[in-house]
Amino acid sequence: MKRKIAVIAELSGKKIKPITFELLSMAQKIHRWEPSRISLFIVGDKIDKLSRCISADTGYDVYAVNTPGHVKYNGSVFKKVLTSLFTKETFDYICAPHSTSGMDYAPALSIALQAECITGVEDVFFEEKKLCIVRSMFGGKLSAKFIKGTTPLVMTLQPGSFKPCPDPKKIKIENTKTGKLTSLIYKTDENKMRFKGTEISAGKGSDLGKADVIVSGGRGIGERENYEYIEMLAKLFPRSATAASRPICDYGWVIYHKQVGMTGAIVSPKLYIACGISGASQHVDGIRDSKFIVAINTDPEAPVFQIADICVVDDAIEFIKLFVEKFKKNSPNS
Repeated sequence: MKRKIAVIAELSGKKIKPITFELLSMAQKIHRWEPSRISLFIVGDKIDKLSRCISADTGYDVYAVNTPGHVKYNGSVFKKVLTSLFTKETFDYICAPHSTSGMDYAPALSIALQAECITGVEDVFFEEKKLCIVRSMFGGKLSAKFIKGTTPLVMTLQPGSFKPCPDPKKIKIENTKTGKLTSLIYKTDENKMRFKGTEISAGKGSDLGKADVIVSGGRGIGERENYEYIEMLAKLFPRSATAASRPICDYGWVIYHKQVGMTGAIVSPKLYIACGISGASQHVDGIRDSKFIVAINTDPEAPVFQIADICVVDDAIEFIKLFVEKFKKNSPNS
């Protein structure tokens, strides 16, 4: 008997966010071990056209759940609609993004369904014919493995944990494999939560999104004055920018516009250099999509080393001084 997997899409206006395609990748990985019917749920206002496109592109069954008058995310409406949907039709796995909205409705949904809930999932695999779920704990210092118990199971996926499938940048609507499209309408006068508007973050428009190289500093740089070495290292690379971890932004050493991580900017440069950053899960989740990561830290057990391509166990400032000196000495323009 086939299992059933529900993937809840994340929207930004009228566009599907990349995390949705990562959720599909996770669902596919589960499907390889436990043959499953994968269905995508898109909740929003006037989303039938978008749903048809996604159904055509992915080949999966899509539920277009129209909520007239609710263009932006409304937690109260989401919880009510999803609870109604998944009460009428039971799914073994309900997969949601580990985003601001996902972290809001997923736990509430699990309570309503009396289901298990695991948040911040980073990987899934099967061991002895049992589904194992991996997530970080204690600020990213440990990885925990959970074994699925009863169903349904509600999960939220950390962005950057899976390669999107299909790649959202390569969507072609002419795909002939089209899934079944089911259009539903949920009218509600819900007024417990009201959308009042959106304010653009002060960090928007910074150079972080355009930079090929990002050099970032953390508590390991020691003091505010040492941030000049982060800037010095960044100047060696074309199309570079400087960034920081949350702690030194909180200390006031660096402006918040430069903060990288789940509560700051999500970046994907060609090269990311982490200087004196231990690598708490919130920071790591913001740099996962970087093409190449170099980490410099005095602690050989620093969590950031788990995702770095090159690990340098050294004092970040001393290393930068030597690196810059060597670079200038060997530079043809020196």
